[in-house]
Amino acid sequence: MYIRTQALCSLSMTINFMTTTQERIDCPLSQWSGVTGNCQWCDTTICEPRRRSWCGTRCANAWAKNHVWRYARAAAKRRAKYHCERTGCQSPRLDCEVNHIQPRNGDGYDPGCHHHLDPDTNGEGGLEVLCHAHHAVVTKEQAQARAAARTQADI
Repeated sequence: MYIRTQALCSLSMTINFMTTTQERIDCPLSQWSGVTGNCQWCDTTICEPRRRSWCGTRCANAWAKNHVWRYARAAAKRRAKYHCERTGCQSPRLDCEVNHIQPRNGDGYDPGCHHHLDPDTNGEGGLEVLCHAHHAVVTKEQAQARAAARTQADI
């Protein structure tokens, strides 16, 4: 039983790694060509022997800021100066939440291009900072659209 679980875990990690590698190659913000030994952000040769994915901290941070939810959310809040981006909103500074412009619809928050701060050339990604009230309105509209789509599919 332990061996079977171990085998499934390693298979899962391999599949996730392949997906992440392909996403990094396909990402319109990244310049990586997929060559092993090159930086996965700027595609320059990695000279430092202890580094494997990035040529330096600047490239690692640039990738994380656009692909890892925790860092992308913080970067979006800093970009908006911790205020709601809706015109005319006067909400308090600390009442801000980050919303995906394209709804995630329960797809989770795994690393990926859906966390780009601004929509990329493929139209994927894009984050906006909203106050709690505006975020609730947007979320409600998205939930209603999902329910209408389910109802339409049942017909």
